[in-house]
Amino acid sequence: MVTWTKEKFWDNTFGYVELIKFFGLVFLIMPRKKNIKFKLDPEWMFKEPLDFEYNKYTVLDYIQKCEKRFDKLEIYPDFVELSLHLANLQSLSKENLILFTTKKFESCDDEILLKELLPKKPRELSPEEESELDKTIKFSGSKLFDTFNIGKSIWNLAFDNIHLSIRKNKENISTGRGFVYFYFKEIEKLFIWEYEIKKLDKGEQQTKLYLKLLYEGPKTDIVIGKLISETSTWKEISGCELLPIFEVKTSQNFPMEQTFIPMMKRKLMTYVYQIVNMEILKNFDTSIQL
Repeated sequence: MVTWTKEKFWDNTFGYVELIKFFGLVFLIMPRKKNIKFKLDPEWMFKEPLDFEYNKYTVLDYIQKCEKRFDKLEIYPDFVELSLHLANLQSLSKENLILFTTKKFESCDDEILLKELLPKKPRELSPEEESELDKTIKFSGSKLFDTFNIGKSIWNLAFDNIHLSIRKNKENISTGRGFVYFYFKEIEKLFIWEYEIKKLDKGEQQTKLYLKLLYEGPKTDIVIGKLISETSTWKEISGCELLPIFEVKTSQNFPMEQTFIPMMKRKLMTYVYQIVNMEILKNFDTSIQL
């Protein structure tokens, strides 16, 4: 009989942290990061007094930080933020509106939906400030777009070099739930997650894939299916053993949180929707029905 224990303790940096002892191994489960903030405020160019030279160095400093992370193949969260800043510049040029969001980001790769963009009228500007703003928009637009394209090329590289394959229970993909595992050779660690695809709101077609880490540790003699059945939060639900199991592989050493996991999630979504019509994708919040 396999047994496992769970303990909680307080960490001054992370708050409550869960300590799980399982199969003779010890795992730390850190709390989910919340309220991820932008590195550059959406209203950055309106700081008083509005000055083109100041804004130029502000945006160049931001771009330099983005490109340093891109050099390390870290795509998120910069890729999402760059998209917002580019949309903001276009909105200012065409509609004289600032775009911002009050969205609470649950992960570094959370996308911003159109309905989550809120318009706002900028403050009144003097003719001199309008001239400084116009120069800022013209200068920043091309610089931010070039940086965005760097991020897009890395996004494409990662997406093309992360490979997903179904290992078991392909016939049950329409449940919108399942498991995915990855063996990270460079650090000799096995990762197992359970995933769930949910509609963001009832009656809407927008969906989101949620991941929960079940296992992070060395390979064991226990087969993947057994590890999953013992660690899944759905293990007490009838039909859990019939959910699909995916394997992910890559020959590249991508940053885990900022690139690999976001791309793996998008690969999973793409695979599911290539096989399952969105209209018949099930969304089981409380039970698994197969």
